[in-house]
Amino acid sequence: MSRLRAFLGEPLAKSLRRRLRAAAPSPISELREGLHCRIAGTVRVLDNSTLVAPFSGLTCVAYLLEIITTEQELGDRLLVYDKRAVPFILADAGHHAVVDPAHCQLLVATKHSLDTRTGFRADPRQYAMLQRYYPDAIYERMIRMRYREWVVEPGARVTLAGVGAREVDPHAQAERGYRDEARQRLRFIGSEELPLLVGDDPP
Repeated sequence: MSRLRAFLGEPLAKSLRRRLRAAAPSPISELREGLHCRIAGTVRVLDNSTLVAPFSGLTCVAYLLEIITTEQELGDRLLVYDKRAVPFILADAGHHAVVDPAHCQLLVATKHSLDTRTGFRADPRQYAMLQRYYPDAIYERMIRMRYREWVVEPGARVTLAGVGAREVDPHAQAERGYRDEARQRLRFIGSEELPLLVGDDPP
């Protein structure tokens, strides 16, 4: 479904954002296991695992890149669709939720974009990216190239809608006393039928 965004544009993104806002809000510390809800927190890296966004070069935990070309005979087509994400942590008021983004929709509003009608072969960075994703493309047919990239960076404040399951929080375990009750955290895992929604809308 997300591959259609290049051609459906904002209507699809707005629909998913409405679903994100419609989820019941809850602080991470008060969320009940198995409840579909919306939480907010600051993105933290998990196990030193990060990505480098291919267009902007930013360090991130998730990115979505689309490259759309306009060709003389074929018109517009989605040449490149690349979405990657690594597990990360949402932290809020000393509580943590682990996000497993294998199935997620990125709804962050800020994007890095470029719309060019010439020069994409002359620009070393653009050409290297095209060669990486589509080395056999016939560039002579391309009269326009649009790059669009959305990223989720460490330190960003984001909201997430989904269903969480509780587990022992190892970060809190290291700080608690011998007789203290073990603090728990949530782990969010989406599915193809019900992906996690990750956005930067206010909670």
